[in-house]
Amino acid sequence: MSRVVLGLTGAFGSGCTTAAYALRDDRGFKYVRLSDVIKDTWKKLHKRPATPTRGDLQNIGDQLRQDQGPSALINLAIDKLPKELPEKIVIDGIRNVGEIERLQEKFGYEFILIAVLSSSEARWERIKSVAYIDQGLSEEHFHQDDLRDRDEDIKWGQQVELCIDRADITIDNSDDVTLPRFKKRVLEFADLVTGVKPRPATQSEIWMHIAYASSHGSKCLKRHVGAVLISQAGDVVGTGYNENPRTTKPCAEEPDYHFQCYRDIVRNQHFASLNTNGVLCPKCGKPLEKIVGPPWVCKSCQERKEKTNLESFFFPDRAMNWCTAVHAEVWAIIAAGDRARGATLYSTTFPCMQCAEKLIGARLWADFMVLLKASLLYLKLQPFSKRFLSR
Repeated sequence: MSRVVLGLTGAFGSGCTTAAYALRDDRGFKYVRLSDVIKDTWKKLHKRPATPTRGDLQNIGDQLRQDQGPSALINLAIDKLPKELPEKIVIDGIRNVGEIERLQEKFGYEFILIAVLSSSEARWERIKSVAYIDQGLSEEHFHQDDLRDRDEDIKWGQQVELCIDRADITIDNSDDVTLPRFKKRVLEFADLVTGVKPRPATQSEIWMHIAYASSHGSKCLKRHVGAVLISQAGDVVGTGYNENPRTTKPCAEEPDYHFQCYRDIVRNQHFASLNTNGVLCPKCGKPLEKIVGPPWVCKSCQERKEKTNLESFFFPDRAMNWCTAVHAEVWAIIAAGDRARGATLYSTTFPCMQCAEKLIGARLWADFMVLLKASLLYLKLQPFSKRFLSR
């Protein structure tokens, strides 16, 4: 490989910056931080010295992406790199799918996305002093910023969950992971992709590859998920991906839905009803105007430079109960039939509550819980398979 570009995504406080520092200091990666682009913009807008809150920085990032496109931060960051690009680059702070797509477009298989996972409790303990308490902000502000960081339907906003879904590798940095252990995992992966310490894919990584390959069968307009069931003997007994039931069409091919996500139809109809009935915004108290989303944002709040995601008030589950798709895990169980008992599930994302219930019913839960704890380091292998499995 002539160049390796590692991207880091994850909720704030998860450890992405710690990983980036380790790659810079111990492996010589050129460090690019997308938040620097936002902070530079902040300084231009505020001549007086001031310390921005995370909410302030989120507002500027959203505005840049809205004005210049979802890949705005990446474009501005790349412009600051020397014309002769370094052979090893790490980009910290990826929070929008448009940023991932721009990096894939520019670097192809040289770009690999790493997601760092950690619980909200662990993240709050790490960053509460500097980022919140010292600025007179509470834990409630942290949770509000965290919720906003995951907004999926706002094209120019933060889309951390969708970015994590697209990651090529996930690394666990929960509260029981020590700092040396976390850095060791990051550096081991860096050595792998740079060819310092090559190795073949493990069996678990190959099975995760099958799950990831299965996800490409989905035509869902929101998210592609794949799953595979492996028997105790090590055989593939079922695969699946999220899609509408057989004999029905995917939303993207259904004329009655106008080729839209059915969840979006439900939400738009509900917000139209709220407007008709004169319902007030829970945040600013003004009547809700007619909204056609996504996103579903209060226009009155927007005029005051505030971002109020109405979906969090009226559809806290993002209308998932109205989704017409059968989930990947369920399709895999259906395909496996009686062979599902005692099998281990590999999935490209965590199961919802309804799928978890079905996994318990299929007697998959014990194996699945063990797998969840261990699988945070398993690769989805989007570029990895092409690069290493042929060796």
